Amino acid sequence: MSNEMKTAAPASATGLFSHEIDVSVVVMTFNRPASLRRCLYSLAGQSFARERFEVVVVDGSHIPVHDVIKDFSGILRIRHLVGPNLGPAGQRNCGVAEARGHWVAFTDDDCVARPQWLEQLVMAISHNPGVIVGGGVENVDGENACAVAGQVITEVVLAFFNPVNGEATFFPGLNFILERRDYLNMGGCDARFGLIASEDRDFMDRWRARGGRLVACSVAVVRHEHRTSLSGFIRQYFNYGRGAWRYHRLRRHRGGGMGAETRLHGRLTHLLREPLNRLSAGMRWRVLLLVGVWEVANLVGFVWQAVGESTGILTQGKGVPVPGGRE
Repeated sequence: MSNEMKTAAPASATGLFSHEIDVSVVVMTFNRPASLRRCLYSLAGQSFARERFEVVVVDGSHIPVHDVIKDFSGILRIRHLVGPNLGPAGQRNCGVAEARGHWVAFTDDDCVARPQWLEQLVMAISHNPGVIVGGGVENVDGENACAVAGQVITEVVLAFFNPVNGEATFFPGLNFILERRDYLNMGGCDARFGLIASEDRDFMDRWRARGGRLVACSVAVVRHEHRTSLSGFIRQYFNYGRGAWRYHRLRRHRGGGMGAETRLHGRLTHLLREPLNRLSAGMRWRVLLLVGVWEVANLVGFVWQAVGESTGILTQGKGVPVPGGRE
């Protein structure tokens, strides 16, 4: 199957959409048309002027989303790139390759952006040129234990990597912005991640290794639809464990170690205190159990990938680099 992405819905070139593009919002979607609709609806409601940004939907779905794209084609300057699922790294690279904005902002189809999300990101990066700016993440479903646990884990990870009054070192791929040329000069996300995640961790690590800075913008918020079923929760963190192995293997070749990972899990009890204290007693115990499930699923995925790659059962992932190379 070809790795080529094809544009299924070109942007309008008249009227409102004749202005120069400042920002390209890259949205990756896979088999979630209802979620994609909610995401695009939130982008259509941004306080940032619509004529100043475009939306590039990178679609590797088996479930058609053309009708969803069509409903927004007269509201947003939107392009629909259709092709095989190349995984997060490959999809992200394809989106940036087609982007026309000075900056590229990233979010996912299962995220709903707050109305001032894009405006806040652009304001922050305008005041901090040459950096990566990352925003905040909120949970959509406060009643579902799996979704709440997913949010607690997100908060724990971000609190560890981005301490208050400390240097930010990681932003998840669902909410950050940088200059397009900087992304291209980095060579994009590493295509060797293939269909597994952690490409965002690797990208941030390589960025910092080159002297790049990360700046947090907590008011630029997306609301994330965390997994709501136990099976989906386990599968997600198993796959994150697989991605963690790939990340650490690649990082080891750059001379890095696993110190941060060890410190994170060593400080888990402390990091959990604040998010757990905001929950009711009943929800707190359910989330604690699911945190244990997260730890086990993550470890099993890590070991699975390690054994698979070392024995040759699992091969290095194949994706695509940024077409066109570097600027």
